[in-house]
Amino acid sequence: MRITDKMNQNQFLSNAQKNRTELSNLQNQAATMKRINKPSDDPIGAAKALENRTENKNLEQFDRNILFARSFLEKSESTLSQLSESLVRAKELALQGANDTNGGVPRQMIAEEISQIYNSVVEMSNRRFGERYIFGGYQTTEAPFTKSGEFRGDEGQIQIQNHKGQFLPMNLSGSQIFLGENLGYEGSIKRPSEVPQTVRELQDYKLTEVIKDIEKDVNREDLLESRGPATVGRVQRVSQADPINSSSGANIFSLMTTLEAALRTNDKTSIQSVLEPLDQALNQINLARAEVGGRLNQMNAASDGIQKTIVDNKAQNSLIEDADLFKVMTDLNKSDTALKATLETSSKMMTQSLLDFLR
Repeated sequence: MRITDKMNQNQFLSNAQKNRTELSNLQNQAATMKRINKPSDDPIGAAKALENRTENKNLEQFDRNILFARSFLEKSESTLSQLSESLVRAKELALQGANDTNGGVPRQMIAEEISQIYNSVVEMSNRRFGERYIFGGYQTTEAPFTKSGEFRGDEGQIQIQNHKGQFLPMNLSGSQIFLGENLGYEGSIKRPSEVPQTVRELQDYKLTEVIKDIEKDVNREDLLESRGPATVGRVQRVSQADPINSSSGANIFSLMTTLEAALRTNDKTSIQSVLEPLDQALNQINLARAEVGGRLNQMNAASDGIQKTIVDNKAQNSLIEDADLFKVMTDLNKSDTALKATLETSSKMMTQSLLDFLR
């Protein structure tokens, strides 16, 4: 095969271009410390790195959701702690008022402090986290309780997404904590239902909530009222379970009002009848605090898992994308030497002319 000068020129240009391209890629890797700078460098590796980055973005949003929910629950827990202290103080005062040595004026003085405790309970029931009322269920923009203790919220459980397809509740309804309504087995806090995933499930959920509201109104009408000068017109729990709806909870507002009225009317029997329901109310709050603590632990565990997954994804991306600096520098020197050799040998061949062959 005859090798022409044109073929030598084309071969020289091809080799020089190949060496320059390789040298440029290696210089880019050395400058960026990345093996993959564009998808064409490694299509499979680039796709995997992009998938990991997308997953990390989602996980970071889930972690922000958990941070908000955790702050919300911590606010709820601190409020429940104060509420528990207020009820403990109310029981201490009730025990003092039940003593025969504290009749008359001393009971009037105790009633004044009970009145202040009632006001503080109303204030706690309407606590907010930012602009959201924490005990109003889904109704977070309006105060859930009135001054008389009437509940204006609902039993909705606000769910936050902590992972793909996974949700965690971040609130407790004020009706469970302050009124003792809709409690589960042996007075425990009922777990929230599953989050609706489809339009049909959402419609069924709304229908169920409407039925619950109707049943609640019927149950309120059927509640029995205890008799006595200190409890006229007030619903008072007098046993472990209500005789009509078998509710095992205690209405804290009703207890405070009944105790105050009993103290002001010097009704020792009514004062004594409040002692056991106060213990029931304290147990009710402790159950709510345990539920909040369990949810906080669950969120902390979820957050730790998210952080570990984010670190693992970044480590995997580092293995896929990062360049081996020692190898890059070795290849860079090799490519530079090859380019210089190509240019040197080609320059000698390209300078030859017809006169060189006539000598």
